[in-house]
Amino acid sequence: MTTTPAPDESPNPSMTDEEYGILRASAALWAGASVLITDRHGRVLVQHVDYRDTCLLPGGAVDKGESPSRAAAREVREELGVTMAVDRGLAVDWISPDHAPTRPAVRFPGEILHVYDGGVWNDEQIAAIRLPEGEVESVEFAEPARLPGLMAPGDVRRTLSALRARVNAAGPALLENGLPIAPTVLDRAGVLRTARARSRLSFRAGPVPEGLPVCRTRGWLFAPDVMQAALVSEGIVSQAQCCTHRPRLGPP
Repeated sequence: MTTTPAPDESPNPSMTDEEYGILRASAALWAGASVLITDRHGRVLVQHVDYRDTCLLPGGAVDKGESPSRAAAREVREELGVTMAVDRGLAVDWISPDHAPTRPAVRFPGEILHVYDGGVWNDEQIAAIRLPEGEVESVEFAEPARLPGLMAPGDVRRTLSALRARVNAAGPALLENGLPIAPTVLDRAGVLRTARARSRLSFRAGPVPEGLPVCRTRGWLFAPDVMQAALVSEGIVSQAQCCTHRPRLGPP
């Protein structure tokens, strides 16, 4: 067990304070923060930047003496021109030295990267985005299933894990190189990697009109009480009826 020494206590009888400080500094990691923002259709905001070929979430390095949450809020302000509070974590990712797309000269030591929930933005919030003159060339809202074609593999894993943590609503996910160390059913099922239907139909509250034929139903259904997901894909439904009880979910 590792304990933190008291201020007036030597950290190790065989080491001076200076030697102990050097030892801990030799194992130091970078710290970073990013923010996951979606629109009302569940698409993820990604940035096209001028210094790499793949897209990124808003975010960056944590400055000296800065907390990760303050760094996340600062990066959103600098990169999107939006001032907002960032106070809900979705994931904490440990990135090993051999899993970052950095050049050898950088001598990347590994990183602890915090992913925060930037919320679901409406049209007014999206219209308020103001990009800086350099670095961020453009932004787009991308379907989760498109992320593998837009982002580096580690960034894709981290982003989808954070999205699933938002759906789970059970607290931040602990990740290693983008993968959860305790996968949930959503992680094991690979939820959000499957492309959704392109059509977006409006929701109508209340019973289905009598006699209206329903030709096809399809979608991911989430049960918050048991955190179980089922993919429903029915061919032909001759008659739709209003459901007045909690539906049972079949096996995924």
